[in-house]
Amino acid sequence: MLGLLLELMGCGGSTKSQSQPVPDFSLAVTPANQNVAIGGSASISVSATALNGFSSQISVQVTGATAGVSLSPASITLVPGTAQQVTISAAANAATAGATVTFTGTSGSLTHTTGLTLSVNGTSSSSCNGVSTVTVGSVAYTPQWCQEFNGAAGPPDVTVWGFDLGNNNGWGNNELEVYCGPPGYPNNPSQCPTTFSTTTNTAYIDGNGHLVIQPTNKNGTWLSTRMKTESLENFQFGLIEASIQIPDTTNQGLWPAFWSLGSDFATGTPWPNSGEADFMENWSPQISGGPGPTGNRSTIHTVETGGAGKGGAYTFSGGQKASTAFHTYGVIWSPNIMQFFVDDPGSPFFTVTPNDLPAGDAWPFNANIFLILNVAAGGTLGGSTSGLSNPQPMTVDFVRWYTSSSGAAKATPVHRIHHFLSVGVQSY
Repeated sequence: MLGLLLELMGCGGSTKSQSQPVPDFSLAVTPANQNVAIGGSASISVSATALNGFSSQISVQVTGATAGVSLSPASITLVPGTAQQVTISAAANAATAGATVTFTGTSGSLTHTTGLTLSVNGTSSSSCNGVSTVTVGSVAYTPQWCQEFNGAAGPPDVTVWGFDLGNNNGWGNNELEVYCGPPGYPNNPSQCPTTFSTTTNTAYIDGNGHLVIQPTNKNGTWLSTRMKTESLENFQFGLIEASIQIPDTTNQGLWPAFWSLGSDFATGTPWPNSGEADFMENWSPQISGGPGPTGNRSTIHTVETGGAGKGGAYTFSGGQKASTAFHTYGVIWSPNIMQFFVDDPGSPFFTVTPNDLPAGDAWPFNANIFLILNVAAGGTLGGSTSGLSNPQPMTVDFVRWYTSSSGAAKATPVHRIHHFLSVGVQSY
């Protein structure tokens, strides 16, 4: 009788019913603090995480813009485990002030909010504040466009950089990688990360003033990034440079580069007619005498020089390596002359003019160009990836463009020109 009474009271052998966890979600924005310059813009990654088996869509409203500041899009739909980009733009008449941008996610009866601290200031996202003029001989080059990659950890600014996507049949070089944009980038391949993380994303700002391009192997597929200013920023003449620490290219596997294509490529001029200039290109000495970490190759590609190109080789002195320290790779570019340098723009190691081209060739380098940063995996110069495991990234400290009042480059070459034959190119 006592046992029956205890059972009826819920204290016997039967177990009390447990309330089931309610499906829910959480919202996150990256970065949580963002500076936007007057006349500039910045990209924010908005993501949702499922809790307790939540699987519904989430409608997110973005509010809190101050006068002169726009949020686009102001309404997005998220699926848990994915991210989308919201662009914050400050017009020329925007007031320099702080604000909180609120992201409100709703799904059925569930509503959650998260916030972003926004600062509007007078510094452009491509500002050169604090960057000094570079003097080469008697010519002063004034900084005009600078990507310093400062600010909190987060995705690259998609208002400054576009992204090539996928494998595109090996990009003409038998490359193996799948290129990814930031999480939420339109038409990102399915293999690419859907939420922001410095441990999984193939390109990100590290929070310490650097851009990082990190090749990763996901289930046997190499993922990487190729980012470009195409259709966003064009350049013509002046001094172009980037400070980069590359992955170790002693052995085969990776093929990092900082290079350019003619802007008319975007309007239908084919490669190599549009012109390609490689400021920094590196691959293993095991493949076609690559420079490896002790050197660099710079090359131009034109209609007649094609994939072989015409270029020069640079070797570091004093035991320096491209993979253990930052080095500056660039060009002094004037009408009918390009002077490529490493670390010292006053000492170009490779100079080329139309007179160096084969008879009947055309010089395509008096027109606008756009810039490209990438790390390829495999390919004609990347070689085999069979021994590639957890490679170090390509880390970029800055990318800058300077112009001179004269519009002419007057640096004097101090090294002889070297020509080499390449069996592959960073072509489209």
